[in-house]
Amino acid sequence: MNNIILEDLSLDLIKKYDISSPYYTSYPTLSEWSDTFSYQDYLYGLKGLCTSAEVPLLLYIHFPFCAKQCYYCICNSTVTRDRVKIQEFLNYLFREIDLLCVFFKTHSYIPKFKRIHLGGGSPTLLEIEEFEQLVEKLRSLVDIRGLDEFAIEIDVHTANHEKLKCYHENGVNRISLGIQDFDANVQKAVNRIIPPELVGELISPEIRRRFKGINFDLLYGLPLQTRKSFKNTIETVKNLLPDRVTLLKYAHVPDRRKHQRLIKEYDIPDIYEKTMIFAETIHNLLDNGYEHIGIDNFAKPTDDLVKAMRNKTLWRNFNGFTPGGPHYIIGIGPTSTQSFPNGYAQNVYSLQEYYACIDKHEFPISRGYKLRKDDLIRRDVINGILCNCTLDFSNIEQKYGVNFKEYFCQEIEALNDFILDGLLEISDDIFAVTPLGRIFICHICRVFDAYLKKGKIYQVKGP
Repeated sequence: MNNIILEDLSLDLIKKYDISSPYYTSYPTLSEWSDTFSYQDYLYGLKGLCTSAEVPLLLYIHFPFCAKQCYYCICNSTVTRDRVKIQEFLNYLFREIDLLCVFFKTHSYIPKFKRIHLGGGSPTLLEIEEFEQLVEKLRSLVDIRGLDEFAIEIDVHTANHEKLKCYHENGVNRISLGIQDFDANVQKAVNRIIPPELVGELISPEIRRRFKGINFDLLYGLPLQTRKSFKNTIETVKNLLPDRVTLLKYAHVPDRRKHQRLIKEYDIPDIYEKTMIFAETIHNLLDNGYEHIGIDNFAKPTDDLVKAMRNKTLWRNFNGFTPGGPHYIIGIGPTSTQSFPNGYAQNVYSLQEYYACIDKHEFPISRGYKLRKDDLIRRDVINGILCNCTLDFSNIEQKYGVNFKEYFCQEIEALNDFILDGLLEISDDIFAVTPLGRIFICHICRVFDAYLKKGKIYQVKGP
């Protein structure tokens, strides 16, 4: 896809679409999930996975501890280095794995896990012995040798070569480093100091050879960021040569994350500056051999994400974009989200609630959502837009037996503004997002969100 013309990205256009929109890692979004979703609803969802032994699954594991509080963070995490607390958590996590094993055995089901994602928190806070305990326990649920991917999130301050070699020896083949920004002033403002030299030393040529892929997570919209400073960050990133770059927008929610109050709001760039940082970074990465995936992912041409984009097997879930394969997720640990053929579920937030549920020999479910046919149709439309930047109406019509133009007559009319602004092109039964429209692709998806009609404000729901 051709690059955007930056001159077309006017202040008026940016202000026009300065509306909070979801990133649609699920549809309906977490904001619509219900606290009245019952334990029996969850068991029904889990049983829905047991209908076919050939359904590929992703296992997400949430490790809730970090060594230090980063001010920008919105993840569910607790700062500690207390090995007793960490071991206590692992013991409960192992018991949750046991609950799954018993459930699947009771239903004569052997789950076909093809991917594992170990996130947090900072899972690299685990010592080698603790990590090996976890992998050994996972073997009771997962065929580690049969995985397509085993990924782990890396904090450079709690990782080292010995740990990375251990990960490789235990089946991990992809690592993701939480960089955020390399500018010294920005790092100080968000309490996350990461010298580029430390990253370069950690992912040495010897280490790179052990993994099929290395990802960098970056944030734009952080305090004291400017277009110039972030351009310098991207130059450093390009020199370090990650296979993928995930470029997310900083979410400032100090009412929900009290530590974000340590960030001075007047230091946060305005909407125009943030949007231009994003647009210029797209230009920069595309000009240097990366390809744009979906909303905010970039990858080298040899990466699985690019191959999936070209083959139209790209998929979006709670972990972002994936190269197809598992559409359903089982999550363990506090706040983990799960997806089934007939709905979604999320685990409880606090460790106290999590431990209490496990002590009662119950899955730690707090809320969820039962999908209806309309939800499934709209989810496929939104996923099609996000993953392919195009939508063929006939695909939806054939799959669900609906007339697209009749079913979405109001939505098609609402797309006129995007067409007039050069963000969308429609011909017959296909529409395509333009390069400029990629900047506002979530706003295009928002048109098909039945829960955000009549000017309803999108708000993130959480603790």
